[in-house]
Amino acid sequence: MGNLIQIDAELENLVVKNFIEGSSFCVGDSILKVNGTQVNSYKDFTDLLSNLSTKDDVVVLVKRGENTFSFKTTKNELEKVNCNNYISGFATLTYINPKTNRFGAVGHPISIGLARKVPIKNGNIYTTKDLTIDKSCRGHVGCINAVRKDVIGEFTHNSDFGIKGEIATFKDSLLKPYKVASLDEVKLGKAQIILQTGSYTKDAFDIQIVDIQLQHSPKAKTFKIKVVDKDLLALTGGIVQGMSGAPIVQGDKIIGAVSHAIENNPALGYAVYIKWMNEN
Repeated sequence: MGNLIQIDAELENLVVKNFIEGSSFCVGDSILKVNGTQVNSYKDFTDLLSNLSTKDDVVVLVKRGENTFSFKTTKNELEKVNCNNYISGFATLTYINPKTNRFGAVGHPISIGLARKVPIKNGNIYTTKDLTIDKSCRGHVGCINAVRKDVIGEFTHNSDFGIKGEIATFKDSLLKPYKVASLDEVKLGKAQIILQTGSYTKDAFDIQIVDIQLQHSPKAKTFKIKVVDKDLLALTGGIVQGMSGAPIVQGDKIIGAVSHAIENNPALGYAVYIKWMNEN
């Protein structure tokens, strides 16, 4: 596919988004209860906050990673917490399965701070236009931004290998189908990234597969890749945020998707094997 998509989602919990020096809160903490009362929305949180006393301790139940625990805090500290249960960002649509109308995107989990796979209540993906690119350089990973257009799908599944959901409406009759490669078919050397570069255009850019991990079970970073296409390097400087999920093809087969950049050399990055995305 290679389309840049905007991802908007409502999270199952209220999540802390800011670092507060000296605070017990960490970025990515899910706030579950305040003084024993369930927090289901930002309105719940603000209503509870307005009724707290500045003199008394406040007991907060949070989930951090896989652990759930309580700690005491104060109204003053809670007022410094920037939290909500919504996320929005850009990534790349990896594939649509024409037999099932299921899609996969991103290539890595949607994470916030220490919350590696934030649970999604409901989410939508949108097509985009008017792309702008902040280029990557050594020590800095750039990003792609765009203007949201039309909703084309919805999802709730946030896995170690990206998001999966149902395509609601998308014109796919002119798209090229690719077979899915087995891992032992992937070879070192030339491959291509497919990526949206304008409001209505997608291009294939040359990369090199420089290392292959022969994984026998689903894991991240299956391939190490190097961007060698001069046009893509001139456009993006290498791998940028928003390229996560960009499909990688070798011959007539899709082999994987871009998943990570290497900050000190953005021409290098990692990709995940396509079947790990499709089956997990």
